[in-house]
Amino acid sequence: MTDDTSREGRATARRGLPGAGEAAYALAAFHDAFFLEVAGVAFFRRRGGALRLASFWQTAELIEMVADAWQTSAHPELRRRLGALMRGVWLRYGGDWTLVRRYNDDVVWMVLAALRAHEAGGDRRLLAAARTNFDRTWRRAWSQDLGGGLWWTTACAEKNACVNAPAVVAACRLAAALDEPRYIERAERLYEWLRTNLFDEWSGRVNDHVKPSRDGGIEVDKRAYTYNQGAFAGAADLLHRLTGEQAYRTDALQALRFTRSELAPHGILRSEGAGGDGGGFKGVFARYAVPFARRHRIEELEDWLWLNAAAAWSRRNSCGLIDQDWAAPTMARRRGLYAWDASSAVVLLQLLTAAVPLTPPPLD
Repeated sequence: MTDDTSREGRATARRGLPGAGEAAYALAAFHDAFFLEVAGVAFFRRRGGALRLASFWQTAELIEMVADAWQTSAHPELRRRLGALMRGVWLRYGGDWTLVRRYNDDVVWMVLAALRAHEAGGDRRLLAAARTNFDRTWRRAWSQDLGGGLWWTTACAEKNACVNAPAVVAACRLAAALDEPRYIERAERLYEWLRTNLFDEWSGRVNDHVKPSRDGGIEVDKRAYTYNQGAFAGAADLLHRLTGEQAYRTDALQALRFTRSELAPHGILRSEGAGGDGGGFKGVFARYAVPFARRHRIEELEDWLWLNAAAAWSRRNSCGLIDQDWAAPTMARRRGLYAWDASSAVVLLQLLTAAVPLTPPPLD
């Protein structure tokens, strides 16, 4: 907690940083470069100027980016675009995403996108699709192998943070939307496994995955990524809100502090690769880090996130686009720039400069 004088001083210190106008500009530039709509059905291009569309899971997270913007501005056009983007998902992939994706994490990310779009527009079909796909994923992915948890793919070779952490978030959101306690129970079971097997409570590191070793034991991949850190913190934060258990808040704070100390050279969140899956990881991190820091008034984290927002904004190109490396200038043209790579900064700017309070749907 801080007193009013301290808050006023921090607000003064942040003058000159990107504000709501700059965030709106960044979002408009992104849509101008990558958003495509035909007859009420919308998609995101994979790259600027290209016909190829964004992949399944990246589409899901780009939809969440639009949901972030709607949540922080309540602009009706963003709500409309969310509906059009979900119609694009129906057109490309149908309604049973487990049939078209062997990656269980991909399905869970799309479940989250559908839930966010439902929260914005109230379309019960999106809620039904989210529930059905979550349940189908649970049935094919949960097992007692390695002590529990969800398999990453239908090959059942490893269990990853990138499916288990967002699945906790999805279960919490389903519990809130449907008022069904069984989803809270699933969230708690998943989180317990995730914390036991992939979280280092002393450092705050979220390990990438575990798998059976050749000698019959368990092999741990200790690589850390910003999106795993963020999704884990988001899972812990939602369970804290649902249960009131302080231990969840402590876990979330540890995971976020680890990210700041270990994954942010010179204070700026690191590049995790251009043109692949890593380009948008920082956006997933921001989606959970900013609301946590703000709700709990963790000023050290919010100040650090503002530092990253300023760095990202300063690296924009003349089109208003910001690449995934916030320590280097963005290429001059939008043609050739990947939408996924350009999304992280948009998410961070939307959430930090929110025009309305970051108040999530009630969970009780």
